[in-house]
Amino acid sequence: MNFKQHQERIKTYIENNLPVVLTSAGLDNFDAYIDDFIDLDKYTKSKQLFYNFNYYNFDNLSNESNTEDFEFSVLLVFRKGNQASLKDNMLNYASAFYKMFEDSGKNLEGIADYGIIQTVNFYPFAEGYDQVKIAELTVHLYTERD
Repeated sequence: MNFKQHQERIKTYIENNLPVVLTSAGLDNFDAYIDDFIDLDKYTKSKQLFYNFNYYNFDNLSNESNTEDFEFSVLLVFRKGNQASLKDNMLNYASAFYKMFEDSGKNLEGIADYGIIQTVNFYPFAEGYDQVKIAELTVHLYTERD
């Protein structure tokens, strides 16, 4: 299993397909897609998407195949606006990500066999930052491997 390649495929899919859904919804693309720890002091653009690749879990199906359960999250971070517009962005961009995932066949067009957006959490504030809104979407991807 090439973990780096797998994660790069997911990032490439999102970065190529999410802007199309955003445009069709009348939304601007993210200012940055970041594969790093969420650091609100270091990363200060208005609209940012952070990747959090959580874990892989493997289980044997037989001597010849196994299953892979992979969890990752995206954190959609919004700042530099009034409370109402930041909240609208948080909700609208989370909806666009959800639509992109559903439109992919729930598998990011074959990156996995199937998947689900397991949870969506909305954070109307970040500690120490009263002008930041964050949406976190947690995705589970399941694949049978030979």
